[in-house]
Amino acid sequence: MSINKPLFAIVISEEALEKKVKENGSSVIEKENVKELKLFKELVLKNLVRFYDDKKDIKISIHETLSDFAYRKELKGWIRGDNNINTAVLAEEIARLTKENSELRNSITENSNVLYSNLTYRELKELLEKSKYRGLDSNIFKNLFEYIVEYGHFYVETTYMGKDELISLNELFVYKILEKSPDILGLSQPVKFSGDGHNFYLKALSEKKQKVDCC
Repeated sequence: MSINKPLFAIVISEEALEKKVKENGSSVIEKENVKELKLFKELVLKNLVRFYDDKKDIKISIHETLSDFAYRKELKGWIRGDNNINTAVLAEEIARLTKENSELRNSITENSNVLYSNLTYRELKELLEKSKYRGLDSNIFKNLFEYIVEYGHFYVETTYMGKDELISLNELFVYKILEKSPDILGLSQPVKFSGDGHNFYLKALSEKKQKVDCC
């Protein structure tokens, strides 16, 4: 009452009380604090009261009374009905938090503990971008990262290389992106991605796709 909340009570009717005494004896009646019980009952009866004769009436009374409270306009819920919500400020805060969440996710991805030959993805990418690749056509120059993105599909399965091409890709073997298989025929070297190399290639493709999608 002191916080202006509505109260209601469910009280056993006199008829139901008499019946209960007949069935269970006087032990169901308060004997030690009769005066206090009387004062409490007087206080309770000042508020909204529902009387019950049977236990099932208690459930019905609760549902009916709560339903009545739901339609009382003067009653307010957890969010006060008389408080105006600034939707513009709320939308701005949601946008800010969304951007912050995206930046944090990108930061986690950039600084993840996944290593490729003991290097992070960014570290290995930078090394490959600084490493020039001279193809069999002397007029074509690429860095090794671009080469991996463009021609990596050849190394998902075993492919065969001659001596000159092996030399031009030497750094990819140093960084353990590519690995050689035993040269059985002695004519060309079987080559394919290492486990780390294949994962690096897939991440590079994913990065390229994201750039294309966003632009």
